[in-house]
Amino acid sequence: MRLKLTAILLLLVIMPLRAYEPVEHENILKVKYGFVSQLDPYLSPLSYNGQQIGIGNEWWQSFRKDSAHWAHVGRFDINGLRSYNTAYSNMIYGLGIYAGWGAYYKWSFLDGRLAVHLGPYLEANFMAREIGSNVNKPYSFDFGIDVMAMTGISWSFYGKKTSYRLRYLLRTNLIGVDYMPDYWESYYEITESVRGDARCSGPWNHNIIRHEITLDFQFPHSTWRLGAEHIFLNYRTKEMQFDQHQINIIVGCLWKYKIRPNAKL
Repeated sequence: MRLKLTAILLLLVIMPLRAYEPVEHENILKVKYGFVSQLDPYLSPLSYNGQQIGIGNEWWQSFRKDSAHWAHVGRFDINGLRSYNTAYSNMIYGLGIYAGWGAYYKWSFLDGRLAVHLGPYLEANFMAREIGSNVNKPYSFDFGIDVMAMTGISWSFYGKKTSYRLRYLLRTNLIGVDYMPDYWESYYEITESVRGDARCSGPWNHNIIRHEITLDFQFPHSTWRLGAEHIFLNYRTKEMQFDQHQINIIVGCLWKYKIRPNAKL
C-alpha cells in the first residue's frame, strides 16, 4: 500500500513537469544588402535598377505535443530600396514590409543530421514606392495576404569544436488576396484605369517565389549565418504588369534559448 501511494505521488509530480517542459527556441537576427530590379508601369514605363538594405528576424520552434515531427516558424522583414532608370534621369524609393508564420511537418534522417520539412505558410506583404520627379503620379503601393507552400532541406555536419548547418528554403504562393490603389493612366485613357479593389490572387495573376540558401557556423561562444536570398514578385491587371527581383546577401547571428511556461519571475 505504501509503495502504491509513493508511485501515485511521483506520478502527480512528474506529470506537471512534463507538461511544462520548456521547448527550445531558435532565433535569428539578420541584416540584408543586395540588388533590386523593378518595373512599375504606373510610375514609369522604364525598368529601374538599384540597391536595397534591410533587417529581419526569424524564429523556429517545435510544437509541444509532437516536438519530434511538427514545428512552426515566424518571420518579419523590413527593407528600404533606391533604384534608377537606365538613363539615370529619375529614381524610385521604396519601403517593403513582410511578415509571416507557418507550420510544417519534418522528417529526420541519419541521426537528425539530414532534415526535410513541408507545410503551409501565411504571409502578409506591403510595398510602397515613390518616384523622384513625377507630379502626376508621385507614389504607388500594393498589399497582399497569401497562403503559400513552404519546403526546405538542411544538412548538419560537425567539426572538432564547431558545427555547421547548410539549409535551403523555398516558399511560393498558392492563393490569397491582393490590393492595389486606384491606378489611372490619363484623362483620355480612362478605360485603362485600374480600380482600387481587393481581388482573389493566385498563380494566374500573382506570383511570388522566395528562396534562400544559408550556412550557419556554430563556434564555442557564438553562432553566425551567411547566405543568399532571391525574391521574385510579379502581378498583373489589365495591361499593367508589375515586376520585382531581389538578390540579397544575408549576414546574421543565431541563438537558442528555452522558456519554462508559467515560471515565476
